[in-house]
Amino acid sequence: IKQKFENAKVLVDTNRAKEAIAYIYLIYNDIITIKFKKPRLAHQTIREYAIRCVTELDQKPESIYPFIKKIEDIIYGGVEPTNKELNFTVQLFSNLYNDITGKTLPTVSF
Repeated sequence: IKQKFENAKVLVDTNRAKEAIAYIYLIYNDIITIKFKKPRLAHQTIREYAIRCVTELDQKPESIYPFIKKIEDIIYGGVEPTNKELNFTVQLFSNLYNDITGKTLPTVSF
């Protein structure tokens, strides 16, 4: 996971913060796929997949929905995210990561 966040940091360092946010979502997607063997289907939206994770995998809605909302706002919002928004997204992901794996996300900041 640490290497994946190093990749996200490279995206941020090369002024591609929006891509870094999308990459963080893909990290979440990979974790769900590996742990639960439930990949996101090609026809599912980010939100539909989140709903499926809550209903079928017993994910905590209070952890997943704020994360997904932030991802959607940044990806589809048309504005480049600030460092504050990026770090807030990482914090939301960190909480979700802990809920899914029982582990603490290594410290990451942009």
